[in-house]
Amino acid sequence: MRQIGWSHEDEAGAQVAALTSETRELGYLVVAFQEGGGGDPLPWSSLEKWTRSRAVTVAEVAGELASPALDVALCSDLIYLRPQASLRLAATAGPPSDGVIWALGRAGRAALARGLLEEDDLSAVEAVKLGVATGVVLADEPLPLPNPISVASLTTARDLMRASARGSAGLALELASFRLLFAAGDPEEGARAFLEKRDPEF
Repeated sequence: MRQIGWSHEDEAGAQVAALTSETRELGYLVVAFQEGGGGDPLPWSSLEKWTRSRAVTVAEVAGELASPALDVALCSDLIYLRPQASLRLAATAGPPSDGVIWALGRAGRAALARGLLEEDDLSAVEAVKLGVATGVVLADEPLPLPNPISVASLTTARDLMRASARGSAGLALELASFRLLFAAGDPEEGARAFLEKRDPEF
């Protein structure tokens, strides 16, 4: 797992490009966001590669966050908020940024309506309830990321998180992922390690 802090003083476009280059390697990339933001939102062309990274991207938000940092945080695979965190969805007059709208759409219709029709900041609890964020983690607790984890299971989980397939296509994707994990041998090793009371070796 790699951890990087977001700087509100550096140029956002160059910073997200540098972060994206860090995601070429499999594993977790955790980006810590402190309170701040309020600059120009990032264009979708700067964020799209971030949403398709090889690594699983994780945002850790500790305070009130606005675009452009908010765009990057909400376009991450996993978004963990500290209790005092809040999300300023519309930092300027007009609709939210491209990245915020994409994240709200991914979360569902209720989140999209909340972000487009109401101007209040989104609290940590409400963000999780709407599906915008993954969870709230207490300030003195580590992020609940599984470790150690196999490459096959991490890759499969990443792809399933990002998939937008529904209905029969969604079921087909789930079945294919299930077969991939069994072909990788992870379930056998996991069960064997459990019975032998040792750490698994994936």
